[in-house]
Amino acid sequence: MRPKLLIWDWNGTILDDMEFTYQIENQMLQTRNMPMIPDRAFYLTHFGFPIIDYYRLLGYDFAVYPYESLAAEFHDLYAAGYKSCPLRAGVEEMLGRVQSLGVPQTLLSASEQSRLNEQTTYFGVTGYFTELLGLSDDFAISKVERAKAYLKANDYDPDEVVFIGDTDHDFEAASAVGCRCVLMTGGHQSRARLEACGVPVVDGPEELYTLLFE
Repeated sequence: MRPKLLIWDWNGTILDDMEFTYQIENQMLQTRNMPMIPDRAFYLTHFGFPIIDYYRLLGYDFAVYPYESLAAEFHDLYAAGYKSCPLRAGVEEMLGRVQSLGVPQTLLSASEQSRLNEQTTYFGVTGYFTELLGLSDDFAISKVERAKAYLKANDYDPDEVVFIGDTDHDFEAASAVGCRCVLMTGGHQSRARLEACGVPVVDGPEELYTLLFE
């Protein structure tokens, strides 16, 4: 069934920021003399939501380093350097092609709302989306409730909506509201993590467009 709405994730799906995020996380660990993430394969295998659980896995003692302060530090470092990240190859072309078909697109992110607005404006992609849906804080807990509220308010049939993301949390959000999901490699989780969700996994926007519209 051809979708009547696409709901896109931002980080790792549209913005190619995995390497930048990996570097920030290792910088934060190194400044505390903690074991660093051993390699990118470890990151892609273990990164996930909620972020607080991932930070716990990295070894943070929240009695020593409160999660709130870690989240603030990460976002300050991210804000200082995100402009060096590129968009995913081919993704802006796909956004334009979908827009030309008259299919609305929404952006749903675990980023805080004002940060999401700033970043999409900087990269010049805001106009492709009917709405930008971020979270109310920097703690990156879950996108599920935001998705539920949006679909209910706009009276979409979940069967006609496709979530596009790069992590199993995107699959969880889609499943929670009864929507289809397609996951893209090249973001913040390994292909094995994505394939374990049991939904289509593609390697980039061109393959995604073919799957959904051809």
